[in-house]
Amino acid sequence: MSRSAADVVPLATLMRPHLEAVWADRDQVVNRVARQVVQLPTYAASPSSEVWIGMTRILERVVDGDPFATPTDADQQAAMATGIQGGRAGIAVDDLVAAVLLGAREVEEEILRRAAAAEVAEAVRSEASRRARRWAEQVVVWAVQGLTSTAGAETADARHRRLLDAMQREDADVALADLVSDAGLDPGGRHVVVCAVPDGSPGSDVAATALRFAHRGRAAWAEEPTAGETLGVLTESPDRVPGLVVALAGAARSQDLPVALREARRVNRAAAAQVGAGLHTAESLGLLLALHEDAALRERLWRRWVHPLLEEPRHDLVETLRAWQQHHGRTDEVARQLGVHTNTVRNRLGRVDTLLGPGWRDPQGQAEVWAALRIRPGDSMEAVVAGHT
Repeated sequence: MSRSAADVVPLATLMRPHLEAVWADRDQVVNRVARQVVQLPTYAASPSSEVWIGMTRILERVVDGDPFATPTDADQQAAMATGIQGGRAGIAVDDLVAAVLLGAREVEEEILRRAAAAEVAEAVRSEASRRARRWAEQVVVWAVQGLTSTAGAETADARHRRLLDAMQREDADVALADLVSDAGLDPGGRHVVVCAVPDGSPGSDVAATALRFAHRGRAAWAEEPTAGETLGVLTESPDRVPGLVVALAGAARSQDLPVALREARRVNRAAAAQVGAGLHTAESLGLLLALHEDAALRERLWRRWVHPLLEEPRHDLVETLRAWQQHHGRTDEVARQLGVHTNTVRNRLGRVDTLLGPGWRDPQGQAEVWAALRIRPGDSMEAVVAGHT
């Protein structure tokens, strides 16, 4: 009876190059797992970054250990730690089992795909699959043991909720540093406060969940369903998530977190109204923040710089002026964008001079024009808009 390659050469040796290749491209695997895990009920409801760190720990054990052999003590420690983190975050047993098996399956399939491309014998790949699934099943058992050991313990989400609630109340008698510590953050450090809302585009209703799972640093999160907000206290700024308006404030020490939260909410309201999805701060919005909060300022700027241009709609002077600012006064580029001759652009700008006066070209005038062109119809401008519809 012939012996397979796995009997002659250790299976781990045969599969190691493909396993390491998967780890080198692990972001792709992690993202695929994340998209599936967020569909699980308790992960979608309370996706703690600590849990995701735990899931990553298991993936690391696949690489640092040997998923084609008997699970080791190190594998057991990683699996139980992940279960404990899941229990503290309120993850259900069934969801934990599904999440671990999803991760193991994605890694296994990717390793076997690469092994097949490298022409590793089918018998070897079949044996590798059998052993990897046996390894994953034992890891699941240990993860569940870790989760059930936390029964009755306060969840991480409850501690996060307590911190965010105290920040919103701005109660001077509350020791915020203690709540920051309870939430698993450094009470002596500086933190970024986040306020995020969907922008209403297709798929944006799950963008907040994606934000929480994508963030790899330590964080305390809480949802405000009434306002549609996701609030967070983070050790570092998050990445941009499509479909989500994310406002940042900080870095703030524990005692300054309520002020930072107020600022993050201000920035979020202005960004949602004036800009849209992306990462925003008070500095990045600049004059747009004041513009959003001051209706009288919006009215004045609109009437001074935009309203006169609407008297000649056939020349589209508003778009011409917007393009002129965008291209820093380079008429050839403005003409190319608008699809007209450069002389047409010059003639339109001459008409702008007549309607607005030469002051629009001065630095102060340019700043006000820039702001006025970013006022959206409906920003307390109903009377003006109605006259040009």
